[in-house]
Amino acid sequence: MSRATAHSAGMLVPDPPALRAPSRGRRAQQPLVRSYGAGSANPFSGVQHSNVHALRHSTSAGTVQTMAAVATATGRRASAAGRTDARSGPTRRMRGWETASVPSTRPPNAVSIMRKKSQPQLTSASAAAASGCSAAAAATTAVASGHGWPAGGLYAVVAAAAPRRNIPSAVPGGGDPTGAARGFNLSTYPSSFHADPTPLATHHVRHQRPDPDPHVHRGPHMHQGTAFGGSQRFPTRTQRLAEAGFRLQAAKSSGAAAFVAGQTGALQAGSLVEYEKNDRGVLAVLAAPDGKKNWFAVDQTGRRQSITPKQVQWVLPGGGYKEADVVAFTAAAEGADMTLMEIAWEVAAESGEPLELRDLAILLYDDMSPKSLYVTHRMLQRDTLYFKPGPRGGSVRSYVPRSAEDVAALRQQQEAAEGARKAAEAWRVAVTAARAAKTRSQLPSAVEWQSGPFADRIAALMAIALSALPRVDDVTMQLALASLQLAGAGSRAEPDVAAALLVEIGALRRHEPLQLLRRGLALQTPPEQQEEALAMLSSPPADPDASSREDLTRLTVFTIDDASTTEVDDGLSLEHLPGGAGIRIWIHVADPTRWIRPGSNLDVAGRERIRTLYLPWGSVPMFPRQLAEGPFSLREGQLCEAMSVCVLLNKDGSLERPRVLPSRVRVSHKLTYDQADAVLAAASAAAEAASEAGTKAAAADGASNGLDAAAAADLVALRDAALSRRAYREARGCIEIPLPEAQIHVPYAHLDRARPSVNITRISQWDSASRGLVAEMMILAGEAIGTIGAEAALPLPYRGQVDPPDLPSTKALAALPEGPCRGFALKRCMTRSSVAATPQRHASLALDAYVQFTSPIRRYVDMLAHHNLKAWLRGEPLPFSRSDIDALVSAGSDAARELGAAERESENYWIAEYLRLNWGTEYPAMVLGWQREDLQLAAFLLEREGLEVVARVPQGSVFNPGDCCVLVPTEVSPTTGFYRFYVAGWTSGLDPERGEGEDEEGGEQDWEEAKEDVVVARSGT
Repeated sequence: MSRATAHSAGMLVPDPPALRAPSRGRRAQQPLVRSYGAGSANPFSGVQHSNVHALRHSTSAGTVQTMAAVATATGRRASAAGRTDARSGPTRRMRGWETASVPSTRPPNAVSIMRKKSQPQLTSASAAAASGCSAAAAATTAVASGHGWPAGGLYAVVAAAAPRRNIPSAVPGGGDPTGAARGFNLSTYPSSFHADPTPLATHHVRHQRPDPDPHVHRGPHMHQGTAFGGSQRFPTRTQRLAEAGFRLQAAKSSGAAAFVAGQTGALQAGSLVEYEKNDRGVLAVLAAPDGKKNWFAVDQTGRRQSITPKQVQWVLPGGGYKEADVVAFTAAAEGADMTLMEIAWEVAAESGEPLELRDLAILLYDDMSPKSLYVTHRMLQRDTLYFKPGPRGGSVRSYVPRSAEDVAALRQQQEAAEGARKAAEAWRVAVTAARAAKTRSQLPSAVEWQSGPFADRIAALMAIALSALPRVDDVTMQLALASLQLAGAGSRAEPDVAAALLVEIGALRRHEPLQLLRRGLALQTPPEQQEEALAMLSSPPADPDASSREDLTRLTVFTIDDASTTEVDDGLSLEHLPGGAGIRIWIHVADPTRWIRPGSNLDVAGRERIRTLYLPWGSVPMFPRQLAEGPFSLREGQLCEAMSVCVLLNKDGSLERPRVLPSRVRVSHKLTYDQADAVLAAASAAAEAASEAGTKAAAADGASNGLDAAAAADLVALRDAALSRRAYREARGCIEIPLPEAQIHVPYAHLDRARPSVNITRISQWDSASRGLVAEMMILAGEAIGTIGAEAALPLPYRGQVDPPDLPSTKALAALPEGPCRGFALKRCMTRSSVAATPQRHASLALDAYVQFTSPIRRYVDMLAHHNLKAWLRGEPLPFSRSDIDALVSAGSDAARELGAAERESENYWIAEYLRLNWGTEYPAMVLGWQREDLQLAAFLLEREGLEVVARVPQGSVFNPGDCCVLVPTEVSPTTGFYRFYVAGWTSGLDPERGEGEDEEGGEQDWEEAKEDVVVARSGT
């Protein structure tokens, strides 16, 4: 055993290596210096550091010089090769050794401290490390030159040589400058007098070293509290690192505490053990045996449980523990300050060698009591950053400090995980708060969700909600799934589930048009197109037809549209020829090609959109709204550029000398269909009254709709021309389908309401004189352009129906009631039309050539006709050849079908919502005929709404087209656009011989089955 001062029978502490004699031969010559308490007359009175207990050398200059060299050699890793320090100066390399030169301010007989280069060197560039060598050298120089001990004595020399950090020096006096009746304190520099050598834990007021353990005997050197005879201080991080390093160095050189090295002892009553339960360690005290092998253990909750010896992972030193000890140990472990692990790691990483549990307990708490060992053990179990289990020799536990690179990587992972955890919790709280909102106005807006801190989660959920788009990547899928789970919205990332959550928190409106978004249809014009439109408005391009535009502002121009129409692309005029020779009809068409050139950005954008999308709540324009509803449209009272089609009608309604020209017009009267119908109805009533009275009909009165007598007369004349045109086409074999349409309207502002206002109105050109007028005039313009193009052999998008439909026989049609029933029978026989760059007959319209020309703002194929016609009028090369037109039409047909499907899906959604809002309503309907007779599916027309539906009728029911009944919905689902009806009863036309549901094979049973299985779908879907 090394010569050491024995303070306790149970614990012997040897000399620290740095303080041992340089040679055994001189030990007998050195007087033994013991540790004295405060107030001793010893030159080093009050030395109480627990790891340094004796000095073995005299104070002669030569001895001190030798000691300084040994102490400096202990800290030889503190300086790297070629490193410079403010106090020690640059280092000089020698063969196999390094020399830290002493600054020139030192005495001339200063000695150099030699350090072996082969020893491991620190990665830290701390200047304090190098300065330690200089301080040691300065101390030896001062003693050798007769100047005596430096301030702080030998501890200043030892502390200066500590690895990496400045080990605080022990100086007499503690906090008292006089040093009287005080122990020694540790200070950063030899001249400091204000710090104490306390363990790491004591520098944190709330996490002090575990309370003294009564089961371990302590000698007088074992400290309690936070100060050694002085007032409590809070040293710097550098000081704590230095103290910990010094304490660890002393502890590793000591073998006196081997009995607490972590070895497992025998199990006995009163033993404190940690046993495994559900993959975690539980601290308990053994109460009594349970049979021959097992033991009853009591944990901190007081629960008594039988455990097997195999479950025991660790037996703490000592015995006679009580249940209160379990509670105290556990509480101390739970309250341990985990920030101490970083400082312990920095000290332990100096060597990188495995440390036993007792080494770390000393490093953290300067204590090896069972409580300190257990607290250290639990801290190591909780630590996932700084230490990892090392090689285990028998039952001795060891831990290895991780490398700086590993710690940095793990810290980055943990910080990322912690950031993700906090973000997840913030998301959960935000969703909870949104659900707690009483009104939608209290929720964050969709823009705030999409641009706020949860933008990534909203984007991921949106991608799932719109998953009809290309497949979502795995990262997005996982983020969306985690977001749904945190929000308690289920464990599967399904489109409807994601959409429901987004609607619930306000990131989507209640009635967001998901049907369109899932098809990839943009509901807003891209920003770059809007910017281009604004630039075009601020600086209009030159009009290529400015010199040839004809001024037609003398004409009275009518526009007739729905009240909600914002893109006005056609108007009508009537010109009386001189001398009563007849009338000339003008169809004025908006001229967006005056603004857009072929191949420009906006032209390509319109080509991609194909046409304007019309929806129950509004429209998605083909061009930026600023242009489509601005200079492109024929606006009332403003001078507008147009392409005007001029035609003369023969007495039989045929076309004569059509022509087309660029023009300028001014809209005189902007009418709705209802307003125009009122004017025409008033004129018809006046004509009938005059006919009955045998007098000449008075001039039509349109004052109530802002029309003077002349304007009203022109409108009537246009209606008469339209009737003449229809008669002409009917004589040529046109096919008219007199089926009404359902016009669905929802205010755009109601898309986020729980109960939006949904209106479904029946409209029909056969029920509205003005609608028939406008439809016939548009057909007339299409025939005129087709005729001009065919005569000039121009490549235009000609629409035709080459294969005539296979119509029912005249007898079969005559047997059907006029109106919707005949229209339904004819519609089922119709064939698709086609578009080609060469003229082709249109069988349904009974025209030899027809070009859609009157909607260039909302239909791109119409713009193709405008571009080529205008180039032909100017005598320029045509921008689109026949092959170009065929290719564009072919490419656009798929997009057009996609838009049509999107419109039908949106309509089905709002029809189902309409039925939901009006649940319990009975709907008068007319049966149109069989849709699938083999499946008992019949087509019905809801008479008020003009809506065509398909429903199953009871087996054995006999009806004829035109019979009336009442339909009642049984199920609706707006999300899928699905709804069911059943026939609640017939109101007219049921075969009296069979009766309602009186089938010989059980009509009543079939009727009940029909109620449960009535499927309704929009016609044509």
